[in-house]
Amino acid sequence: MMYNHSYRDLIKTLPVSQADVDFFTKMPFVHPYLNTSGPYQLVPFITRYDKGDLSDMFFNKTINTYDTVPRVLAFMRKPDSLQSPVHDDEDIDPLQRLGEPHFVAFCQLESGVNGYINTAHGGLLASLLDEILGLCAETYRIFASDEQAPLLTADLQVSYRSPVPTPSVIMIKSWMRRKEGRKWFLEARILDENGLLKAEAKSLYTRPRSAI
Repeated sequence: MMYNHSYRDLIKTLPVSQADVDFFTKMPFVHPYLNTSGPYQLVPFITRYDKGDLSDMFFNKTINTYDTVPRVLAFMRKPDSLQSPVHDDEDIDPLQRLGEPHFVAFCQLESGVNGYINTAHGGLLASLLDEILGLCAETYRIFASDEQAPLLTADLQVSYRSPVPTPSVIMIKSWMRRKEGRKWFLEARILDENGLLKAEAKSLYTRPRSAI
């Protein structure tokens, strides 16, 4: 992801829609993240905003309509509760192994994102996963003091577990897993309001060699 302004500056200056907050506040599975005394803080989903150039048009125009993805609410872990990247341990349940996510987003999906009837298109879900994984990486970079060079998607692997109905609200959790030189490994999961796994993704972000 590459921006004219730093991610740190954007999350400080862009507003969070109160209408979006009011919409998601009605949903019990969102409440733990809205607790201001908890480990998460509300942040703008920056690719939904017009930043005065031609960046992020897919997210701030194409799927930012009343019948596609009309509302998104995002949270990042607070600096004092940020966890270190998680390492593999085959003896631990995958969800427990990952621990609490580094970045979380709630998305309202409407019929305009359908593939099959009343079912979200898999390509749309992959796009949401990719975008939130990228924002997770940007969030983690703030606290790793590694904001100078851009990170670009090098690989994205998505596994679909069950259909995502429309209309519905989904939660996407994402984790920074580990770093190996200029490579960043992340994971994300799409869950419904009952916690049922709908899709999951693993991604690799890299820093261009020219930026090393």
